[in-house]
Formats: sequence, structure tokens, C-alpha cells
Amino acid sequence: MVDTGPYGLVRHPIYTGLLLALLATMLAKGTVWGIAGVALLTIGIVMKAKLEERFLRGELGPAYDDYARRVPMLVPFTPA
Repeated sequence: MVDTGPYGLVRHPIYTGLLLALLATMLAKGTVWGIAGVALLTIGIVMKAKLEERFLRGELGPAYDDYARRVPMLVPFTPA
């Protein structure tokens, strides 16, 4: 299991990057449709990350549980 680099900050760095890109696009556009789109896509990304969490716990067992206690899922520098 990798827990260095971006994986030392969040468990799903690609999803974190997608969320940041969505937020930046929403702020640049500043439309109601942009806000609604970001809300819907954020829900989808969180759901997908939780599905992956379940899979990884099944594959990696207690080692992943320990990692999940130390590293937040999507937002760096928040409690895990």
C-alpha cells in the first residue's frame, strides 16, 4: 500500500483534484447551473470514494483501517 506523496495527504488524491477543479470552474462561471452541477458531482465523487473504501478494506484488511485512521479521505489537513 502506498502512503507517501499525495497519498500521505488524502486517501483519494485524484478525487480531491477533481473536486478542486470543479470548485474552480464553478467560481469562474458563477452561475446557478455551475453550483448545481458541482453539488451533484460532489455527491457522486463522495459516493464513488466510499465504494472504493469498502473494496480496499476488503482487499487490504487491517492495514487499510490503520491508514484510514491516519489520513483523511478527500480533504487534506482535516481529521481522518
